[in-house]
Amino acid sequence: MRYVIDTNVAIAMLAQQQPVLERLSSLAPEDLGLSVVVIAELLFGARKSARTRDNVARVQALEARFPTLPVTRPIVERYGIVRADLASRGLAKGDFDLLIACTALEEGATLVTNDAALKDGSIPRLVVEDWLS
Repeated sequence: MRYVIDTNVAIAMLAQQQPVLERLSSLAPEDLGLSVVVIAELLFGARKSARTRDNVARVQALEARFPTLPVTRPIVERYGIVRADLASRGLAKGDFDLLIACTALEEGATLVTNDAALKDGSIPRLVVEDWLS
């Protein structure tokens, strides 16, 4: 696995945004992974939308296309280490954002995100690409 996709990029995939589609065209589905946390966030958005049935189906289709990555014990161990390090430096990240970032770290993958809080370089060894800018 080369890339872990963050929620904002998964939303762009669902919205068929051109920069993301162009990047995806050069990759095999097994090159990407979706954290179950991303699926949870996408399903939340789908459930609160006006087109619930259609949007849930779109999330399910995305989930079927790419490997889904569970939150494992090594990921939560890393989460604890990274969050404690950030806190010691007076920095905070959203819990879901940090779990997704720790998934990329554990997978040895690049996190694909447009989230400034994850692109700021504050998480050691986290490699980030932004396919939306």
